[in-house]
Amino acid sequence: MTRRDLLRTATLATASGLLAACGSDPVEAVPADGVPRGKISVWLHQTKAYDKVFNPLLHKYVQEFGGVDVTPLYVPVDKLDAKLLTAFAGDVPPDLFKVGGWTIPGHARKGRLAPVVPKAMGVADEKALVQAYDERAIGSLSYDGKLYGVPVDYTICYLYYRRDRFAEAGLDPDKPPTTWEEVAEYSKRLTSADGKKVGLQWILGNPQWTLMQLLALVKGKGGTILSPDAAKATLATDAGVEALRYYGSLGNPKLSNPLSGFGLFATGEAAMLVSGLFAMDLFPSLSAKLTFGKVFDIAPMPRWESGQPVAPAYTWGWAVADQSRLPYTAWHFIGYLQREEIAATQLKDASLLTPVKGWEKLPGADQKALDIMAASAPYADFGPQTPVWNEMAKSLTDAADAVAFGKKTPERAAADFDQAMRIAL
Repeated sequence: MTRRDLLRTATLATASGLLAACGSDPVEAVPADGVPRGKISVWLHQTKAYDKVFNPLLHKYVQEFGGVDVTPLYVPVDKLDAKLLTAFAGDVPPDLFKVGGWTIPGHARKGRLAPVVPKAMGVADEKALVQAYDERAIGSLSYDGKLYGVPVDYTICYLYYRRDRFAEAGLDPDKPPTTWEEVAEYSKRLTSADGKKVGLQWILGNPQWTLMQLLALVKGKGGTILSPDAAKATLATDAGVEALRYYGSLGNPKLSNPLSGFGLFATGEAAMLVSGLFAMDLFPSLSAKLTFGKVFDIAPMPRWESGQPVAPAYTWGWAVADQSRLPYTAWHFIGYLQREEIAATQLKDASLLTPVKGWEKLPGADQKALDIMAASAPYADFGPQTPVWNEMAKSLTDAADAVAFGKKTPERAAADFDQAMRIAL
């Protein structure tokens, strides 16, 4: 017998009738006593700030529920998706894992995810669970009418800007740009003659950030990246081409930093950047002099003067593998991590927002950051939900980078994107 088979047998015996057998492959049912049991594995990306929240919770949970053992594996954020794909391909996924909401459709379509077990999380049904969270955030973790995750790290993008760079350029640090037209004007004044210092710098070469940056530009112009039913690429329109042209007109793609735009903002080479809530803690960790409110600041996402507001958003979520033999225990542990008091601690210590209902009033984060997010929430846009998200985001990045580096015209790049998506879709 394999180690997994031994574990399944031992768990079945211990539960004494609380597991429902299906041939020789037992699947955990909801225990009559509601007590979790067994050994589960969890994969997650990690930061030092989140370590202080997650690690004590894990140890406390294991102590409180003596019949459970939880084995974590910490994976760099830029490696987690690829590692999960490899694990699924080899039929050895972890029981539970952090997953970007944008990847839910792709995983769910291939049967990799187990639907949420509400009772394991202390609620009667899925409706009650959904009502406990921000509707849009938790909705982004569903596919084909089924809920496959609960949100743990929610953000609506901000415009980050360097107050010191603004002052040096004669711009009022208390009056950041509110429109994309103003961003372009400010960038001219913030760009040095040699191009080594710029105004707004895009995060180049990163599919997730390329999508969010272009989402604001394209949809703000009234266009779309994919059609509303996500069946057709629609970038090669006036709105898409204009957005790409604007994208290519700002920043300096030749500026280099191991941390891309984040690093350039930290050094002061870039004066503006589009990013999420997590960067409130990231930037001070990159440079001790980066004090929020003094050296750098945040503002709502800009909008086109004659366009609609668009606030790119995303959430990471907790999900459970369909192959897990202990889905109840996995979801029970997730429920333990998702308690409201933990949400407040996580926000305070790690700048990660769990969008429980009423998140706008959670203590711990800078109130300005929460106020901007709350005001932007009605315009939150998670981008196209499609099973071929990876292919879409990669093709979009190729198009945007080609324009930024002057390798393609906006018209050619948009047409090439639509053609690539005709094949993928």
